[in-house]
Amino acid sequence: MNITNKELLVLSTKIEGEGKTFYDALAVQIDDPEVKEFLLLMAKEEANHEVQFRKLLDEKGDDQYGWENDPNLRNLINTHFQTDIFPKLDEVSEHLPSFQGILKAIESAIEAEKVSCEFYGLLQQACTNIESKTLLVLLEKVEQEHLERVEKIRDHYLEELSKDKPQ
Repeated sequence: MNITNKELLVLSTKIEGEGKTFYDALAVQIDDPEVKEFLLLMAKEEANHEVQFRKLLDEKGDDQYGWENDPNLRNLINTHFQTDIFPKLDEVSEHLPSFQGILKAIESAIEAEKVSCEFYGLLQQACTNIESKTLLVLLEKVEQEHLERVEKIRDHYLEELSKDKPQ
């Protein structure tokens, strides 16, 4: 059950790297300039998170953080990280020109952001190193903000979709 720093680095790189790729690719498919700008910002922030998490683990080497035997973290890893966190955009791209496809992609992003929040939240709860805990609290907070912003984008598209439906 031991959770190694290397395993967590691989997982965080996977989360943030997939997020960057997903948001960059989705931005190409979106015409709305405000939404496109938001998605590109999200991609940039995901790349920054990867750098921050890598720095956190590199600074401490193989030091113990407190999460090494956390059963909740192990359960999250086993249930959510065996497949891709963000969907491959080609899975939804054929539908992207329609609102339904965009909504499907955004719903997938919402679920991925929820997993990211849970991941960083569990890490910070179990972490015993105060400096690392502080960074993890900030990462969790930013992921929560991402979640809220993606939910607003979804709501925007749902509103647009309801306008297009015949009364």
